[in-house]
Amino acid sequence: MAHRFWLLAVAASLATTPALAQDARAVLQAAAANMGIANLKSIQYSGNGWIGAVGQNYTPADDWPHFEMTGYTRTIDFDSNSSKEEMVLRQGNYVARGGGGTPIAGEQRRTQLASGGFAWNMQGSIVVPQPASAEQRQLEIYLTPFGFIKGALAANNATAVRRNEYGGRVTVVSFTALGKYRVNGTITADNVVQRVQTWIPSPVAGDLYYENVYTNYRTISGLKLPMHWHQHQDYDDGATAPNVGGGDHAFDLETLTDVKVNPANASLAVPAEVRAAKIPPARVETQKLADGVWLLGGGTHNSVAVEFKDFAAVIEAPLDEERSLAVIAEVNRLIPNKPIRYLVNTHHHWDHLGGIRTYVHEGATVVTFDGNVPYYREVLTPARRWTLKPDRFYLNPPEEWSEGSIFEPVHDKYIIADETRTLEIHRVQGLAHAVGMLMAYFPKEKIVVEADLYTPPAAGVAAAAPNASARTFYQNLRDLKLNADTIVPIHGTPGPMSQFVQIMSRP
Repeated sequence: MAHRFWLLAVAASLATTPALAQDARAVLQAAAANMGIANLKSIQYSGNGWIGAVGQNYTPADDWPHFEMTGYTRTIDFDSNSSKEEMVLRQGNYVARGGGGTPIAGEQRRTQLASGGFAWNMQGSIVVPQPASAEQRQLEIYLTPFGFIKGALAANNATAVRRNEYGGRVTVVSFTALGKYRVNGTITADNVVQRVQTWIPSPVAGDLYYENVYTNYRTISGLKLPMHWHQHQDYDDGATAPNVGGGDHAFDLETLTDVKVNPANASLAVPAEVRAAKIPPARVETQKLADGVWLLGGGTHNSVAVEFKDFAAVIEAPLDEERSLAVIAEVNRLIPNKPIRYLVNTHHHWDHLGGIRTYVHEGATVVTFDGNVPYYREVLTPARRWTLKPDRFYLNPPEEWSEGSIFEPVHDKYIIADETRTLEIHRVQGLAHAVGMLMAYFPKEKIVVEADLYTPPAAGVAAAAPNASARTFYQNLRDLKLNADTIVPIHGTPGPMSQFVQIMSRP
């Protein structure tokens, strides 16, 4: 009998699918007519607001740090799927708790482009291919009010459901973009797009929630346009206490200052070097720092491998699973037949956290600031969705997770040692960049490993003036009386302590 009811339910679902598609099309056509999108081929809109540094909050429970955004202009050509986004960023009046992220000194100009499955940035007149960003930048066109309507009308899989939202009856239209991304658009009874949501893959958050909210519609040049654009990346789980993962507000275009309908030359020509660019595979370059201690570089972020008598430890698991698997393979080559027992994580910023799941799956215990543990439990929970880019942890959840034996919390100091060597882990006190930052110190080898505090200048390059993080690092070295000869950064190449001391002695 249960099987019969299941068949009836499936049949009913299949019978309603054409009706859902027809209903979706009718709703989309009404919105397109009301918003004036029918003859829209391209658009350029400008305004001011702020942008968030996603994954760079001061504590895991804080919102993303905000920076002032001026001169924002975006040009979209819908026929060629071209987008050009320009902005100028400065610190402005946005000071997150503890400082948060890396403060902007002066102004930073950002120009990001995409067309037909290719992506690149412009640094002045220099073309910088960004093949890893191409898919997301294409997806973001569908997240605009106009791109959503056009994309859903062109799709053959759009469906619609009705619900109550923000006190009114709305229709949520859904379709699949780029072959794998579910895009939902909320259309109000007034036939305007109120919000668009999707999910994108993240090495920290899994299926990362990505939402644009549109309010304060006005008619400009025959188009109905939202004057306020607001974006969320990740959920703010403020309904629970404590809120251990609070970042979500990622972008806010507070007001539009100029709109051009069907501007000339909106379609972009893709530079030859962009067409030829490919996403490079993870590459590990090894440098011996001392007996049993190696720097594992070859990318934007480093790790450090450490050999003990019966096991190995790794300092930092940055970026993602691909990078971490390459580093783990190199550690196993350098230190054969010894398990990676510990992963030392310096701080919670996403670019330094992206490989933590890979090391836990490998069997490592995570040494991290005790305040990070509640958030890291969320990052590691098998219950979180990882369907867009499933990793090993999601596909084969480790037994250690259920047993709860995967963390060694650090408050101020932690030591990993045996008869062969000692590795001290110290909390950096008084730092505005990130709460609970850890640094590693080898007393015998006189090496200190740090992240985001100081980058030794390359050979022949003048050292930059020390910033607040470097001064805090220097003060901690003095307070702890750490006798180091070499500074090993997670970004950049090692440098002598004597050079750092000389830099810090400048007025």
